[in-house]
Amino acid sequence: MSDKLQQVRTEIDEIDQQLIKLLESRLMLAEQVARIKERDDGVAMTDPKRERAIIERLQQSTEHKVLQSEVENIFSICMKMSKRVRIIRHQQEKNKYLPALKLGVIGHGHFGSLLSHTFNTYWRQCEIMVYAPEKQPDLQSYFPFEQVCQADWLFLCVPISQMTEILQQIKPYLSEETTVIDVCSVKVYAVEQMRSILGDDVRMIASHPMFGPQSTKQGTDYYGLNLVAYNMSAPAFVYDVFVQFWKNMGVQVVELTPEEHDRYAAYSINYNHLMGRIGEAIGIQSTPIDTQGFRVIYDALQYVTSDTWELFRDMQVSNPFANEMREKVLHAVQHIESRLHPDQSIESRPHPDDLTGS
Repeated sequence: MSDKLQQVRTEIDEIDQQLIKLLESRLMLAEQVARIKERDDGVAMTDPKRERAIIERLQQSTEHKVLQSEVENIFSICMKMSKRVRIIRHQQEKNKYLPALKLGVIGHGHFGSLLSHTFNTYWRQCEIMVYAPEKQPDLQSYFPFEQVCQADWLFLCVPISQMTEILQQIKPYLSEETTVIDVCSVKVYAVEQMRSILGDDVRMIASHPMFGPQSTKQGTDYYGLNLVAYNMSAPAFVYDVFVQFWKNMGVQVVELTPEEHDRYAAYSINYNHLMGRIGEAIGIQSTPIDTQGFRVIYDALQYVTSDTWELFRDMQVSNPFANEMREKVLHAVQHIESRLHPDQSIESRPHPDDLTGS
């Protein structure tokens, strides 16, 4: 390595260190702004017009064409970091004002583990009781089934296919004050089962957290993520605390009926998972000539196929609108094929594995 190259790299390293320090200072100033805004009820926590004006001013501050084109990306990230820092900084402080509850979690798979970790970290005045059939109760991390069922809030973190069985199992042990909360990715089926098995006298909230361990960075960042909520029969004060906790975490709580949720989900979540499984079945892989658009698709494929096949199957089978979505996908593929090969029937076309290419 030449001395000149080493000198230039050293200068770049020094600038990088300066940039990190400046970004840190920017985040600290953003925290000050947040604290000032919190004391002034008339000032919004976000100001899109100011953010747009900052980006336009910075674009005009440089004549470097590459930098001009990337200013918006760079400073959009900075602004998002500022918002996240504000949320994370105040999560625990805000949650101190929530009541101390006994929170029961049945199931300790990927999401059950995330949920219990989140409560232990951000709602510290609560007692967290987890039941996992594969774990021996130790009265510290894991508790007997009957005791968990009598928690103030009982979260059912079990596969959709096990909902009926688990609802039947918990029913004899629920206390009058227990609120049962499901986290299923389908809502019509879950709500029907909860009402049918538990009855109208039990407090119930239907929810679908639209996140998991990956999207929350293993439970460290919830900012901007969504959670669907539907109050089935819980008292208003219970439901309000449930919503407020997630809002304190930076989560956007979207209130939908079960039917609205499942129709939206069929053409968003279920569709996304279907495309991921199709890509997996085809054997889609990254290549040396990937476009930016393909990388987005490939990243999404990797993301959804990391979930279990059981979850995928349950989502597709239990959502009443998912079959309609899949039929539309099938018809769309057939329609596209008919336009590509108008003179051939589907049956007469050669199978791709039979094509040798020339």
